Amino acid sequence: MPDPRGFLKYTKRETPQRRPVPLRLLDWKEVYEDFSHDVLREQAARCMDCGIPFCHNGC
Repeated sequence: MPDPRGFLKYTKRETPQRRPVPLRLLDWKEVYEDFSHDVLREQAARCMDCGIPFCHNGC
C-alpha cells in the first residue's frame, strides 16, 4: 500500500547511473543502469497520485 505522505518523507529524486560508453557501443541495451527494488519502492512512494497525465516528468 503506498504512503499518501511519501512525497514529504522522500524528497530526493534519484536518477539512475549511465552505463559506460564503451559498453553501450557494444549492445542495444538501456543507457541507464537498473535501480534496486528498495530504491524503486522509495521513488514510487514519492508519487502523490495527483491524476495529472505525465506528471512523472516533473516529479
